[in-house]
Amino acid sequence: MSTAMVFGFFALANGDRVKTFKAGSSTATYHCIYETTIQCTSGALFPAMLRVYSPYNDVALPDNTIAFVSAKVGIPTSTPGDPVLLEGICVVAVLGDPNSDAYEHALPDFPYPMVVGLGSVTSPPRTLPNGTSKAFDVVSTDYVRDTRMTSTVTCVFDSARPRWSKTPLPNQNTVVFYVGHFSDAASTGGLQVELESISLNVGMAESRSAAVSTPSSPSKKRKFTAVVPKEGSRRQTVPDVGDAGEKPPLSPTASLPTDPASSTTATHLSPRSRSCSVTPTDESPAKGVLPSSTTRGKGKSKRS
Repeated sequence: MSTAMVFGFFALANGDRVKTFKAGSSTATYHCIYETTIQCTSGALFPAMLRVYSPYNDVALPDNTIAFVSAKVGIPTSTPGDPVLLEGICVVAVLGDPNSDAYEHALPDFPYPMVVGLGSVTSPPRTLPNGTSKAFDVVSTDYVRDTRMTSTVTCVFDSARPRWSKTPLPNQNTVVFYVGHFSDAASTGGLQVELESISLNVGMAESRSAAVSTPSSPSKKRKFTAVVPKEGSRRQTVPDVGDAGEKPPLSPTASLPTDPASSTTATHLSPRSRSCSVTPTDESPAKGVLPSSTTRGKGKSKRS
C-alpha cells in the first residue's frame, strides 16, 4: 500500500455541489467540488480540483475562501496539462469575509502546502544540471475519485546543504517515506518535491527481523520509573513480588519472636507507631494481649 497526501491552506473558487453514484449502487452521495491551485516554492502555480464530501443541506463556500485542507492527492504524469486531483479528508474554512482586504491578515505565513508520501522509487538517483541537487522518481497509488489513481513526483534535495551532505541516495525499487513542498514541474512528468525529510528502505527492517526469529527473554518488572505517577507520588511502594519470585522482606523494625512457643503467631506492622505487634493465634494464652514471656507446663501459663 502507498499513498500521497497534502496539508495546507488553499484558496477555493467556483464551488459546485454535485450528486454522484458509485458503480453498482443506487445511493446518491453529495460532494462539493472547488477549483484551486497548487502553489510551489518557485512561484509556479498548477491547477487543481478539490472534492470534499457534502453533508445534507450543505452549501458551497463563497469564492476566494481560504481553507485548511488535508487531502489525498492524485498527480498524473500529464500535469500541468491536467489538473491535480485532491480528495478532501478535512476542509476547514477560515472565518471572515473573503472579499475583505483584511481577510488574509490573520493567516499564518504558510502559502506552500506540505506533501507527504509513501511510495516506490522507480528510477535510479541522478544529479541535476546544477551539480549538487540529487533527484529520484517516486510513484504512489491511492483511492482518489472513487478509483485507484497513481501519483508521480520527483523528489529533490540539495547535497550542498549541510543537513543533506551525508544523506544516502535510495536504491531503485525500494520504498521511501518523504515530506516536502511542491517546488516546480518535473521534467519526467508530474510535480517536483523539495524534500524536508525522508526515510529510506521503509519496511525492510520489519521483514528482515521476521525472517530471523530470536528467542525473547521473559518480561521483567522495571525497577526504575522515568515519570512520577500523579497518584501516590509522595509514597514509595514496595512490589509484592521480587525479582526471584519471593515476597519482599519485612521492615527492619519488625523483629520476629525468638521463643519457639510463639512461632505460630503472625507479625504485623502498626501503621501509626511503626512498631511491631504480634497477634496471637488460637493456641496463644490470651486474645489481643501479648505476654512478656510464656512458659508451658501441664496446661498452665505463668507470667515472669
